[in-house]
Amino acid sequence: MTVPTVLSNVSVPLLGLCDTAVAGHMDGERYLAGIAIGSVMITTMYWLFSFLRAGTSGITATYYGAGDCRGMGMSLRNSVALSVAIGIFIFCIHSPMLGVLQKAMGASPEVTDLSGRYFNICIMGALPQMGLTALTGWMIGMQSTASAMAVNIGMSVLNVVSTLILVYVFNLGFEGIAYGTLASQWLILVPALWIVVRLCRRHKVPVVADGRIFLSLQGWRQMLSVNSNLFFRSACLIALTMMLYAYSARLGDTEVGSNAVINQLFLFFSYFMDGFAFTGEAMIGRYSGAGDTYMLRTSMAALLKWTAGITLVFSAVYTFALPYIVSLLSDSTAVMSCVRECRIWVSLLPIAGAAAFIYDGFYIGLTRTRPMLISTLCGVGLFAVLLHTVSHTQWMLWMSFTSYLALRSIILITLFRIPKF
Repeated sequence: MTVPTVLSNVSVPLLGLCDTAVAGHMDGERYLAGIAIGSVMITTMYWLFSFLRAGTSGITATYYGAGDCRGMGMSLRNSVALSVAIGIFIFCIHSPMLGVLQKAMGASPEVTDLSGRYFNICIMGALPQMGLTALTGWMIGMQSTASAMAVNIGMSVLNVVSTLILVYVFNLGFEGIAYGTLASQWLILVPALWIVVRLCRRHKVPVVADGRIFLSLQGWRQMLSVNSNLFFRSACLIALTMMLYAYSARLGDTEVGSNAVINQLFLFFSYFMDGFAFTGEAMIGRYSGAGDTYMLRTSMAALLKWTAGITLVFSAVYTFALPYIVSLLSDSTAVMSCVRECRIWVSLLPIAGAAAFIYDGFYIGLTRTRPMLISTLCGVGLFAVLLHTVSHTQWMLWMSFTSYLALRSIILITLFRIPKF
């Protein structure tokens, strides 16, 4: 189960790496900075509703462990209905939000223009993106991590291929990067729906219950109870990301570009670790629903061992191979120099954040999301304090971010309790 989720998640940052690499080899740092700011603004719009995946997987896994087919169907219907509503809502408010986000980022006029063009194209994929978020969460909860892997890897391949074709064959330039992302989101939606229909048939999950396709008061109450903490946690993460990029934007375009590279390295590790966290959601939720304490403890122990090993590998690679990795993402000597200045924090990011990722999976599997909110609030608070009290340099920026991750990890470990059935 773990291998498909890891492969699935690793494919996601490859989208960002591809976009970053293409923009990083265009003429000037402004294109790399434009992608960085534009991606952050898009992510800001989507992150607030990331509970669609996490909440859906935890709730569905609990029903799966209990053998409740009706509950599995209820979780699917409610999450899909909510994803459609959210996708339409995001598209409707994107114009005023773009102005607010651009003002908050405070980038140079040229970078602001490029990021706005990227944002306006990518936002047309809000509806399929929200739908895919809900559907993959349901697949994970149904213990079908291979299906989620197929969807994510399929979208990654489509994104890379379409981006390269649009940029280098049709000569769409900077806009071709955004159109490549947009095309992949819409194209992969149909296969994802087909996979869900097959899973429903295999497990005899009712798509329609009591004559109502999407309505279930019990399901909505449970979803809101679990997801409200995840919603506010996402808001905290958005605030942190906005602070990080707004801070770097005021340092200059080169710093924005170098931060984009460092952030891609962090995202690659985080998505890799999220593969283990998603496995934790599925397995912990399943054994929690079945009331199997022994298998719950065994699963946790195995995942923690893998987490420790993977963390050490990433930290070692980032320590010794950083110059070679950066050269693949950008040929700017100024960007390379800025990244090297922060190499100690790049190496420590995996160590500081590993526990935060894996324990997030444990908490979601148990549908106990309040500690996740508490840890994120405390971590973001520490980040904000450090950011506004230490000297204004890129080195201190990543020191503050590493401290935020470490505090999150400590709090999640401290508050965790194995339930008694």
